[in-house]
Amino acid sequence: MRNHWYDNIKGVLVLFVVFGHLLTDVRGAYDDLLPNWIYLFLYTFHMPLFIMLSGYFFRENRYLRVIQLFVVYVIWQVILGSWFAFTEGIPLLSIDNPGLNVLKPYWALWYLMAIIIWYVITPYVTQLKGYVLYALLFALLFGFQAESTGFFALRKVIMFYPFFLIGNWMSERNTLTFFELPKRAEQRNRYRLGGAAVFTTLTLGLLASMSFQRTDAFYHVGNLFKFRFAYETAVPEAIWSGPFAFLIVYTVSLLMAISFALIVPGRELPLFTRAGKYSLYVYLVHVFLVVAWKAFIPAAFMPTSWQQLLVLFGVSLLIVAVIISPPVVRLLRPLVEIDVRRAQDERATKA
Repeated sequence: MRNHWYDNIKGVLVLFVVFGHLLTDVRGAYDDLLPNWIYLFLYTFHMPLFIMLSGYFFRENRYLRVIQLFVVYVIWQVILGSWFAFTEGIPLLSIDNPGLNVLKPYWALWYLMAIIIWYVITPYVTQLKGYVLYALLFALLFGFQAESTGFFALRKVIMFYPFFLIGNWMSERNTLTFFELPKRAEQRNRYRLGGAAVFTTLTLGLLASMSFQRTDAFYHVGNLFKFRFAYETAVPEAIWSGPFAFLIVYTVSLLMAISFALIVPGRELPLFTRAGKYSLYVYLVHVFLVVAWKAFIPAAFMPTSWQQLLVLFGVSLLIVAVIISPPVVRLLRPLVEIDVRRAQDERATKA
């Protein structure tokens, strides 16, 4: 039986993924800071928590799952990259079509590539004592590397990996119960109140600290929490401070992710529970719809930023609702839940 709490968390997070991708271009379309603040708020916790959950449910010796994810990745890399090329007027058979470059994940597909790599290397990494600290140290040092080719989504694979390992550590040692809400309502409510207090405090603290910065600080700090830039880009005025800046970012993201998870209800919530169950569907297909939206809809078609944000949030809900609807899930299942066991069984039979 599926745990509604996990599905609810993933359902809310995948909604934030869609909203965040719709919001990207809006940051520079208005003079006020609201879009930048919302963007910063989302990116402080939504992907770290998503990745922690992936690490939490990771199990070794799942080579068939790795093969399945790789096949899914290749298929959707071709589909989504070619769709982008089509909307931009790029010839589909051109080398400029990102869908044909399998080694360079197109946009949101970096996450699928990262999961594949993490699944392969984690059984070996976890043999080390203090593997989370080693991964964190390596990530902090890698920030000095100016690599920007995008191949294998290497920077995000390395920079986000500590969150995956933290989730795995929490699962295997069973010493932290943040992802296991107690059954007693009284204790469960205490957890939620504590999570809400921490999450609210961190959010207000981040907002207060940003109010003393330059106007463009929201934009740059928002990019810090995306873990996609080297120190020379993220903190060009003081590259040496990069590891310290990112250590703060890791700490804030970890605390916000855990506290947010505690806030999410554990009972069934029809939209979010189903969205969590089919989160991979949403993650893959929403890119198709977001690219179409950005190709035909201006970044600022509403007179004020708050109106724009409301519209985009409504569009995000609609996109999620459409993708997880039973007819769409049935239609997409052959492209998302590819059964590689059948191919293996046929190969074994022939042998």
